[in-house]
Amino acid sequence: MKNLILLLLTLALAAYAQQERVAIIQTLDNKDSIDFQNLLYLTDKLRETAVNVLPKERYGVMTTESIIAFLGSQERAVKACNESSCLAELGRMVSADYVAQGRIGRFGKDLTIKVELYNVKTGNLIGSFTGDSKNIYGLRDIIDGKAPDLFKQMLSTSNVAVMPQQGQQDVNMEQRAKVQRLIDNGLAKNKDEIQKESLYLSYIDKSNLYADNRMNAVGYLVLNFVPGLGLGSYIQGEIISGVILSIADVVGGSTLAYVCIKDDYGGDIGLLKAAVIPSIILASSRIVGLILAYNYTNKYNKLLDEALNNNNNISYSIEPLIIPRNGVPAVGLGFSLRY
Repeated sequence: MKNLILLLLTLALAAYAQQERVAIIQTLDNKDSIDFQNLLYLTDKLRETAVNVLPKERYGVMTTESIIAFLGSQERAVKACNESSCLAELGRMVSADYVAQGRIGRFGKDLTIKVELYNVKTGNLIGSFTGDSKNIYGLRDIIDGKAPDLFKQMLSTSNVAVMPQQGQQDVNMEQRAKVQRLIDNGLAKNKDEIQKESLYLSYIDKSNLYADNRMNAVGYLVLNFVPGLGLGSYIQGEIISGVILSIADVVGGSTLAYVCIKDDYGGDIGLLKAAVIPSIILASSRIVGLILAYNYTNKYNKLLDEALNNNNNISYSIEPLIIPRNGVPAVGLGFSLRY
């Protein structure tokens, strides 16, 4: 019984991994002839048609919420739809395999609609349809009449079979290995090439590559704290940061050692006062070292995420701040969240 359950789960996961994602992007109105709620309704009609026509074991139609999750807020999603010059590129932004969108215009006094469907990986136009009507109800009828045939054209252009063949698995492994080599040879310098090659990877392959290559900050934080000298930053490749931390530690440590060895400060109070500045230098070096290592890790992981076209746009960092208080500079920390 246990083996049967495991087999069923394996088959379910395999089917999910091979399921292609279809994104129905928000319908646009170039002439502002239709209000936003009616545009949403037309978009929902396209999405409903795709769900009804396409086999569920092969295709997954993305919800509005999942598309917004990739593009950001509703406002940012609408902005991206308006500014995108290529519908296939917009499909890549939401990690879809196929993308469709309707556009509303005017011809004389009539409303017009044009719906296009693209294969995201190849950028090729699979099909389109147009129509015109006196009102929005006619546009709805055009979608009902023509959208089913449009989505049926996808059935002959699928990138994967229901169950993967060995040849396709080999191709996927080779493509993943190619992207891994590019990452190993330098993420920053190969970012554009990685973005291009990762378009041919599945969402699961990209997620696994991200998990395998993401940087963990813990080790670098420890090295920048103990023994210090910017060792964590050096290993990360942040040479300038490492040099700054090394100088600070050497200056602070040697000064503190000199203060402790030299015995002419007139007692413990004088010694404590003399040790304040080098102690502050050492403590500041440790704090700044932690911040630098943490921020570098965060920036590296964000760059990796962008290079793999995962589009997880949330990032955060901690920054040292100098904040005036009553005319006197004060040191503090700022937490920055970007999405």
